[in-house]
Amino acid sequence: MTSYYAVTGSLFYKTAKSMENFCHNLFLSNAMEECTIKMLEAQAAYDEAVLRNDTELMKQKKLELQAYQSSLTLTAYMLEEADEIST
Repeated sequence: MTSYYAVTGSLFYKTAKSMENFCHNLFLSNAMEECTIKMLEAQAAYDEAVLRNDTELMKQKKLELQAYQSSLTLTAYMLEEADEIST
């Protein structure tokens, strides 16, 4: 973190660092929410494809679901790492 405060133990430095960590976590949480919404939409489309027996659409939606699950896993690891750094 680039700080404008020379004294790293000062209240202003700690506040700036806490604010930066909060913003980072907020951004990642928003990304997880958006990903979850998209994943639910893809799951609904997959379920519909199963009902219609559309194998091509099922393959496509299954791949999308895997991508969203991987994104959520990566974001969760990033949030966990950020928590370890900030504590």
